[in-house]
Amino acid sequence: MGHNTKKSIQQINDVSRQVLSRILVMQTDSQVFPQEHGLKNTKIQSIDDENKELTELTEKRQILITNLFEQNTADNISSELALLQEMITLDSELTTNAKLSKQAITEKMIKIKKSKKVTKSYQKY
Repeated sequence: MGHNTKKSIQQINDVSRQVLSRILVMQTDSQVFPQEHGLKNTKIQSIDDENKELTELTEKRQILITNLFEQNTADNISSELALLQEMITLDSELTTNAKLSKQAITEKMIKIKKSKKVTKSYQKY
């Protein structure tokens, strides 16, 4: 059973790295291309594809984690301490970057709302 536990944690870590990579790419893209007005259809499609891929990877990761804890004993899991520590570190990085992304999206939404209010007030005159 130890080999399966090791393999499961390695899979979780691999998928976690993929999710982290996608989040970092999306953060970089949002800084390089800050909320372009009149986005081209290809850019919108690319963003949709990235979001879909990120969602699928996140769901896959969640399933792997659930299976790890349902199919293995605490002793089996704790015997893979180094991999488990890597999993915890990756999880912390994912949490931190997800919070940063959420904050950036919130700030963009506030800017958009403010710009719409300004536009409406100018249209009155």
